[in-house]
Amino acid sequence: MDLNVIQVLLISIFAYLGSLSVPWFFGLTGGWYVLSRPIVSGLLIGLILGDVTTGVIVGVAVQVVYIALVTPGGQMPQDLNAAAYIGVSLGVMAVKGGATVESAVAIATAVGAVGTIFFNFMMLINSYWNHKAVDCVDKGDLKGLKFNHYVGPQLTNFLLRVIPTFVVVYYGSSIATNIINFFPVTSFTMRMLTALGGMLPAVGVAILLRQVTKKDFELIYFLFGFVLIASLKINMISLAIIGAFFAFLNFRYTAKPAMATNNSSEEEEEL
Repeated sequence: MDLNVIQVLLISIFAYLGSLSVPWFFGLTGGWYVLSRPIVSGLLIGLILGDVTTGVIVGVAVQVVYIALVTPGGQMPQDLNAAAYIGVSLGVMAVKGGATVESAVAIATAVGAVGTIFFNFMMLINSYWNHKAVDCVDKGDLKGLKFNHYVGPQLTNFLLRVIPTFVVVYYGSSIATNIINFFPVTSFTMRMLTALGGMLPAVGVAILLRQVTKKDFELIYFLFGFVLIASLKINMISLAIIGAFFAFLNFRYTAKPAMATNNSSEEEEEL
C-alpha cells in the first residue's frame, strides 16, 4: 500500500496531538485519554487512508491489549501513543496487504514496547527545560520562564513525535508489503504472530479484571457475560444493558443495607 506525504503527515500530527503532556484538546482529557486511544486512532487512520472499516477493526483489537494500561506518575510501561499511531498504521497496511488482524496486533504491541525508548528520551530532554525554567525563576526572568515552560517542551514533544512517526509510517508501508510477500499468511512466522496477537487481548482483559475485582468470586460476572456472548450470541449493547440491570440490583439491595449498618453503628457510638 503506497502512502503519500500528506497522509503520513496527518497521522504524525495526530500522534503529536494525542501524546502525553500536550496542552491542546483540553490537555490530557482530549489528547492522551481520547486521541491516543487505539480505538480512536484506528478511526482517524482509517479516514486518512480511506479504509475506515480496517482502521476500526485493527484499532479495536489493539485497544483490548492496552485496556488496562495505567501511567502512574508518568511512568510508561508501554508507549501507547506509538502503538496507537505507528503500530495501528503499520497494522492497517499489513491487513490490507493480506495479513491477519492478530498479526497486526502483535506488530502494534511490539512498536509500543520499542516506543518507550523514544518516550524516555523525550522526558530526559524535557528535564533540560525544567532546569532552565528554574534558573529563570531565580533570575526573575518571566519571559524566559514562559518559553522554557510552554514553548521549549512542546517543540521537543512535536519533533520527537512527528519525525519518528513520519519516518516509520512512510517507509514502513513498503516494508510491510515486502514482509507480507516474503512471509505469506501460511508461513510459520505469520502463524506465530497470529497466535501471539490472539493471546495479547486476553492478557489485557486479565489485567483489567485484576484491577476491577476485589474478590475472586466476582469473576463469575465476567464469565456470565462471556457465556452470553459466546453461547447465546448476544451483542455488546444488549450485554451492557443486562450488566446495568444487575449493577442496579446490586446497588439497590446490597449497598443500602451496608450504608444502613454504618449509620446504625455511628448512632451507637454517639450514644
